[in-house]
Amino acid sequence: MNNENPVSVSEDVPSPVDLRKQTDAAQWANEVNVKRPWRYSFFEMYAELIQQQNAVDILELGSGPGFLAEYLLEHCPEIQYSALDFSDAMHQLSIQRLLPEQLKRSKFYTADFKQSGWNQGLEQYDLIIIHQALHELRHKKHALNFHLQIRKHLKDDAVYLVCDHLYADDAMSNNELYMSMEEHFKTFEQAGFRQVQVLKKIKGLCAFSCQKT
Repeated sequence: MNNENPVSVSEDVPSPVDLRKQTDAAQWANEVNVKRPWRYSFFEMYAELIQQQNAVDILELGSGPGFLAEYLLEHCPEIQYSALDFSDAMHQLSIQRLLPEQLKRSKFYTADFKQSGWNQGLEQYDLIIIHQALHELRHKKHALNFHLQIRKHLKDDAVYLVCDHLYADDAMSNNELYMSMEEHFKTFEQAGFRQVQVLKKIKGLCAFSCQKT
């Protein structure tokens, strides 16, 4: 399958914060669950899926300050957890959040989705999650190539979970950063994923599930 033409950096939407800075990372962590307390209903759903799939090797992309890592490591005691984020400041918050036993089951990778070879060194996983971070590609046209890269790290029967804000009348208004429901489905199809379905949608935050084969 041919990739779309790459989008130049000049077309990307600038981020209003620099999450690589300790102050910005800490502020984001302090506010995110206050703004969207329903995030934890998604976390609960992910944990149930992991248990249903008997998934062990889990990768979270854009792992941030470790809220999801903490939840899944607590509720899924058999998993081995890998967390990838472009911010060492976020990783430090995550490390501070996790218990010693949880840290023993965790690996941390620092890499930027926007850089070539960002996924080097990653293994294959039973389940890969990107929660509320797909838009950090900073332009929706990067999504297809991103999904194609993810396919390389999914085992044949693995599940890929993607949750992000939608571009919709009742959600986000920036159609460069955020994708409509239809655009998500089309991009998954172009990337070769199958059995794509919407698992949960709350106030414009939408979780999709799809499989490599």
